[in-house]
Amino acid sequence: MKWLIVGLAVTLSGAAFAADSCEANCVDVVNQCTETCKKALKKDSPDKISFCKDKCKEFESECKKDCKK
Repeated sequence: MKWLIVGLAVTLSGAAFAADSCEANCVDVVNQCTETCKKALKKDSPDKISFCKDKCKEFESECKKDCKK
């Protein structure tokens, strides 16, 4: 399940690089990822939500680094 969420973030990141404000889109992708974590894991694995959100935040750092290239 956690790879599904991380995969979603990576998939959504492709759209982030196409827009005018790369860093703003990184934040949007992370927000979508975080919401997906909450919704997808709320019933079955509520203890995994924090882990999932942390992975979303790691993605944000990498995304912003890529924006600066």
